[in-house]
Amino acid sequence: MCGRFNLTDPQDIIQRFGFMDWSDKRIEPRFNIAPSQEILTIVQLPLQQPEAQTAVWGLKPFWLAKGVKKPPPINARVEALGSGAMFRDALRCLIPATGFYEWRQKQPMHIRLRGGGLFMFAGLWLPDRRPTAAILTTKPNELMATIHTRMPVILRPEDELRWLDPGVDADEAKRLALAPFPADLMEAYAVRPLVNSWENEGPELVEPAPPDEAVPQQLPLLS
Repeated sequence: MCGRFNLTDPQDIIQRFGFMDWSDKRIEPRFNIAPSQEILTIVQLPLQQPEAQTAVWGLKPFWLAKGVKKPPPINARVEALGSGAMFRDALRCLIPATGFYEWRQKQPMHIRLRGGGLFMFAGLWLPDRRPTAAILTTKPNELMATIHTRMPVILRPEDELRWLDPGVDADEAKRLALAPFPADLMEAYAVRPLVNSWENEGPELVEPAPPDEAVPQQLPLLS
């Protein structure tokens, strides 16, 4: 599961993908990206070069009935890649991030690369007047297993462009995304409950929670 993330150093994307034209893109730091908001994605259509575009976070195929109260899925299980009506026609994309949030019981946790830095979620997207996208999830690594039963697919830097390449078949792409990112290359720490509200924004959301502001953890019942 991945329900909130951040992209606090957008200029790092320019260094990572310097072959793109960013002259018409104004990318601002964002600390609390929530479902249904616009997110930055990197896509590649057949016979074309990778390019940046915005998409609404929540995969919505054209046939999804209007007026349905259930929100479009923001996550998709990598194990189901290539199957199911919802995901069969989806294209692959990269979703840049510098961290994401998950809740250990009621305590919000910020998870990122060890020491910080840019990384790429493996994503799916659907073309439309307003493209939509979802983040793939996989089984947790040792770090994430202490927080949640799933984790977003974080691609190794050397696999990012292969994931994006339309010439790479679905089986190979699935192989790139199945294995969880190594736990020893990640870190997690408690943050303040400010992140609980999608309306809150700013660098204070990724600051470690002082001990007196951490949410008390529920202790397991003794038998």
